[in-house]
Amino acid sequence: MASEAIPPRDEGLEGSMRRIGRALLRVIATRFEILSTELADERINLTRLVIVALTVLFCVQTGLMLAIVFIVLAVSPQNRLMAIGLTALALLLGSLGGILWMRSWLKHRPPMFAATVSELRKDRERLAGRE
Repeated sequence: MASEAIPPRDEGLEGSMRRIGRALLRVIATRFEILSTELADERINLTRLVIVALTVLFCVQTGLMLAIVFIVLAVSPQNRLMAIGLTALALLLGSLGGILWMRSWLKHRPPMFAATVSELRKDRERLAGRE
């Protein structure tokens, strides 16, 4: 019968310090994994947002220019100046609405790295003994 060597258990202060060090490294590694996952998610979200925003902007600009040309050509020559002014006003009001919406959305969206910050707060509370 072959006897298997049982690794000696770390005893004493040195062993406790090693176990604490390993546990601390595992906690730090876990937090960095969460952070890297959140960074990847935010990068994907930002890339998607930029691509969609640029596509929408191009389509809206092209559509608006064609609509303005249509309106100007559709009205009588005496009313063309008023048609240009009204369409400009409508476009400016639309852009103001878009700016206000984006401002509101940026204020109310969840903060970046919320999961990482939450985990770090939990760690701080556990270390302080307030589980």
